[in-house]
Amino acid sequence: MNEREKTRAGQSFPMHRRAALGSAGAGLGWLLGGCSSTHGEKQRPQPDETMNDGLKRGDRVEIDGKAETLIEKAYRLGYDYEKKHGGCARCTVAALQDALPFVPIDLALFRGSTCLDGGATPVDVQNCGAFTGAGMVIGHLCGSARGETFEGDAKLAHELLHKVYGRFKEHYGTVLCRDVRKGAQGDCPEVVGRAARWVAEVLLEEFAGYNPPKPPEPEEKAEQDEAGPAETASMPG
Repeated sequence: MNEREKTRAGQSFPMHRRAALGSAGAGLGWLLGGCSSTHGEKQRPQPDETMNDGLKRGDRVEIDGKAETLIEKAYRLGYDYEKKHGGCARCTVAALQDALPFVPIDLALFRGSTCLDGGATPVDVQNCGAFTGAGMVIGHLCGSARGETFEGDAKLAHELLHKVYGRFKEHYGTVLCRDVRKGAQGDCPEVVGRAARWVAEVLLEEFAGYNPPKPPEPEEKAEQDEAGPAETASMPG
């Protein structure tokens, strides 16, 4: 199976990198004035319905290799992209597009993320761009679709993003840009790398059966901490 394919309900659905590029070309033609009606009125381009095939709860994707390899790739790309190019939202989007084979490489999604870094404000008090980029990828992958009506709900997308929020909360205590930056001591590449890793973990757990390692229980950790010094003390000096 091609790496840009996903499996849903026993059927294969190709991921639409080519469709996205085709849509971009069609949109350019429209902007150049090639889509005028016979009445001289410009027609809005219709949404690409092929991009409406999102993942649903219970869907499964096939991945090549180990989930841990993809997770580490997401982290490394996020770190490297932010360090080289800057822009935490767009770098999070790009890292996940390039690391996870079932995330479509949608150029419009990347473009839409480019003004959302730094809390998207001059004062850095709104959401961290890496968290915003995470939400854009999750929503694009498994959010509701748009046809003549708004189809489906956003419940699963909300649940998955809330899991990513939990990782931010646990590690930084917040998702607000200014405070995340303080917690990271200004190391934005590390923030983007972590955000991409957390999204990869959440998506692979939901759609590829990945079981992340569980941290030790508090009591178990306490026993391990107590055992260490005791063993050391019993050793001959």
